[in-house]
Amino acid sequence: MNEKNDVNTKDALLAAAIGVIADKGFDAATVRDICGRAGANVAAVNYHFGGKDALYVAVLREVFPKGEYNGSASSSAPPRERLHAFLSNLASEIYERGNGLVAQRWAIFLREMAKPSPNLDFIVRRQVQPRADELRDIIVSILGPDTPEQVLAFASSNIWALALDHLLTQSILDRLSPQRPTVHGNMEDFVNHLVTFSLGGLHAVKGSS
Repeated sequence: MNEKNDVNTKDALLAAAIGVIADKGFDAATVRDICGRAGANVAAVNYHFGGKDALYVAVLREVFPKGEYNGSASSSAPPRERLHAFLSNLASEIYERGNGLVAQRWAIFLREMAKPSPNLDFIVRRQVQPRADELRDIIVSILGPDTPEQVLAFASSNIWALALDHLLTQSILDRLSPQRPTVHGNMEDFVNHLVTFSLGGLHAVKGSS
């Protein structure tokens, strides 16, 4: 192989691995599946990446790039505006992600949540921690800097759960009667409800302290 072919094959393997792992999960994805989609010899994964595990690490570095997340709104903005921007961005990324790399990112993320691998720590650092830090800072701006850590943790978890609920339970919600509205086509209403509901809960917590 010449150097150009090496680069092309490596890029093709990485793109194929992202698609296969997003579709099937890491355990079910086979080297043969990945090489077949990439149009490469089955020995190519070892040659370019040193094995399937190392290829998965390369996949995670590609779909969860370092330093990608820069926050949703200025820290000087009013707390309600910051919370709305945070939840709007989060909901848009989760529920309007289309069929590109962002969709594959969330597919891989959900598979890791369902069956964690040793690489989940990496995903948390790149994907979850920056967003968790921003949400915590927003909650502190509402509840105050002296709020106990346990209260901050519970409040943050509650808001995450509200935002992720439809992603995790939509197949059940579709089967309930009366039928529940989907997030798709109702994004603005969904985000406004998340903001109102979250603020109501936070102000109730603040009032009871």
